[in-house]
Amino acid sequence: MAKLGEMLVKEGLVTAEQLSAATAIQKRDSSPLGSILVQRGVLTERQLIDVLCRQTGFPKYDQDPNKIDASLAKILPAEVAAKFACAPLILTGNLLSVGLIDPDNDKAVDSLAQITGKTIKALIIGQGTIENVWMRLYGRSDLLRAKDPAAPSTGSARPKMQGLANLDASAKTSNPKAKSDLTVAEASQTVADASAKIADEGKADREEIPELSISPDDPPVIQVVNGLLMQALKSRASDIHIEPYPDALKVRYRVDGELQTAHELPPHTAAGVVSRLKVLGSMDIAEKRFPQDGRIKLAVPGKGNIDFRVSTLPSIYGEKVVMRVLGTGQLRGSVAELGFRGKAKEYVSEALKNSFGMILVTGPTGSGKTTTLYTMLKELSDPSVNIVTAEDPVEYNIPGITQVSVKPQIGFTFDVALRSFLRQDPDIILVGEMRDFETAAIAIKASLTGHLVFSTVHTNDAPSTVVRLVDMGIEPYLVASAVKLVIAQRLIRKICENCKEPVGISPEEQGNLHESTLAGIEKTFRGKGCEKCNKTGFYGRTPVYEVMPVKSKEVKRVITEGGTEVMVAQVARREGLRSLKDEALTLVNEGVTSLQEAMQLILSE
Repeated sequence: MAKLGEMLVKEGLVTAEQLSAATAIQKRDSSPLGSILVQRGVLTERQLIDVLCRQTGFPKYDQDPNKIDASLAKILPAEVAAKFACAPLILTGNLLSVGLIDPDNDKAVDSLAQITGKTIKALIIGQGTIENVWMRLYGRSDLLRAKDPAAPSTGSARPKMQGLANLDASAKTSNPKAKSDLTVAEASQTVADASAKIADEGKADREEIPELSISPDDPPVIQVVNGLLMQALKSRASDIHIEPYPDALKVRYRVDGELQTAHELPPHTAAGVVSRLKVLGSMDIAEKRFPQDGRIKLAVPGKGNIDFRVSTLPSIYGEKVVMRVLGTGQLRGSVAELGFRGKAKEYVSEALKNSFGMILVTGPTGSGKTTTLYTMLKELSDPSVNIVTAEDPVEYNIPGITQVSVKPQIGFTFDVALRSFLRQDPDIILVGEMRDFETAAIAIKASLTGHLVFSTVHTNDAPSTVVRLVDMGIEPYLVASAVKLVIAQRLIRKICENCKEPVGISPEEQGNLHESTLAGIEKTFRGKGCEKCNKTGFYGRTPVYEVMPVKSKEVKRVITEGGTEVMVAQVARREGLRSLKDEALTLVNEGVTSLQEAMQLILSE
């Protein structure tokens, strides 16, 4: 197939110089070559369409766009239309005619077939016509700008600038005191009124968050994807795994920390499901060779806005998709509701009264560290306190707190964020994770210079956390001075109350447990399995804490002298530290969890 530019020059419609200039713009903006030539007045739209039809062999669309069935918008969403510069035009049975501005996009037809589940017939359409179609289907005509969120929208940039330019004038005319004694409150109201007007003028440019629902009018692939997401939320899943295999597309949900097989779909559905998720996550549909990351935000009736963090990974059978469900967890109302017991509760309450120092929470991924930290911050939040956080990503939105999402891909890492925080007059700082010397060093310095610092470290227990900081390169005496409290935690499954029953200790469990441990077990329970818990015997999870204050002379001494984690643990236990094992055994005796579930913590020591 001859190239468009060559045909245009050969037919005398453009000069070589005009083509060269348009090609330079195309390389810079990634816009269709024909559209650039039309916009620059070199070609008419009719001339361009005629050449494209001869070049590609595709017919042109020449019907009245006002007669297009508006329900086609459900088959091909606005974000897909923007991505491929296309529009659905006619649906006949399973054949969907789609208008394309750029027929050179070879991958568009295949991708559209996967997304819609229809056989695609390509038609050539002009930009003026497609904008009329978009307005009828989606209520806006500037979808090409949706590919560049920073681009101004047609007809809205000028009113916004005028609104800002006239802000001062409106303040003067609306209030006779503007030149002399206009109060802050009155000025704020003027600004609010002007801002509201600007916001109203730009409403047409803001895309609403799509609602998660299932409609019989939706294409099959959309129904399948929405159904999987809705079922995941109903099942209280924290993660969704979509895995292609030769004989099936398997879907698993992680519920209460355990993966459970939820669905097995026909293997031919894999391409459409993955493509749909990529569209929602603003990822490249055509790229299947490299991993990609994206984020989906959906409005869920009764639950508000839910975010899904999406990751794709090429495998030998196709692309695997894993989604972390964000925004479904609920922060506790106060630290008292987190589940700390006895002395541990007192240690936490005392540490939160400090105006400086460091509070560390440790544990594996998915152990509830974020919930613990943010419940503490929520309790400390106050108009008189400046709290800033650096996270990757932001999982909870808390009013009154400045939350920052780090972006390592552009060099905005935790240590860079921390340096900026120290110039923002903070009282309390949260660092999502301390994983290197630079971040740990700045955090330690901040905690010793009048700031209360919260962070996480990946270690197995509380005593090993302070040793890990020393291993990172922090001087032991600085660790002993800065750290006020270390909390190690895990999440352990709770027995389903609907089917809980007493049970004895099995011979296998007796063989795995030490006599001293067995002596501490008074009674055990299990969940028999019912409909409520999906036959697992467990429903929900509860935290298990190990809380170690760093305040006694003995603990500070052993840290300053460079003691090992065993040495730190021995001193802390002499002073009353209750280990994760101790807390797990208490939950077994209280019937909160089963002995089998607690075994992992019990045998870890």
